[in-house]
Amino acid sequence: MTGKAVRFHQKCWAACWLIVITQLTVLFLRWPSLPDLIPAHYDAAGAVHRWGSKAELFLLPCFSILMTAALEWVSRHPKWWNIPAEVTEKNREALQSVTLRILSIMELLTILGFALLEFLSMTGRPLPAGLTVGFVLVWMALIPIAILWLLRTAERYR
Repeated sequence: MTGKAVRFHQKCWAACWLIVITQLTVLFLRWPSLPDLIPAHYDAAGAVHRWGSKAELFLLPCFSILMTAALEWVSRHPKWWNIPAEVTEKNREALQSVTLRILSIMELLTILGFALLEFLSMTGRPLPAGLTVGFVLVWMALIPIAILWLLRTAERYR
């Protein structure tokens, strides 16, 4: 992997941990003032679908920690990655660099999404409809873009 890809991954990794630490700090600071029941699930339109205990607010930071740790572990084992092209000595560095960047971007977007949901749940309000649609559209666009980027890189090294 190139040094640029590794540095990019390290910056995303640090940003993820900063977001999780911020989430937990805000949660602890706001804990006494939070209502006992908070929005625990939203439907696709952003309306509150289920209410739950404020203790459930710890779930998203826990998922964020688990995901960040798991993806960091996976990022250290590129031989396990499912790259949709034959990996050769000629293309190994380029494909692994692109794949690492894609993993890093998806991880950061997911952690940001979790933090956003956490913050909105703390406020007790429904999600803004535009925000829900926008977030889903960004995700739905980034996944194929990432796959096409990886395939294009693979094609250059055939």
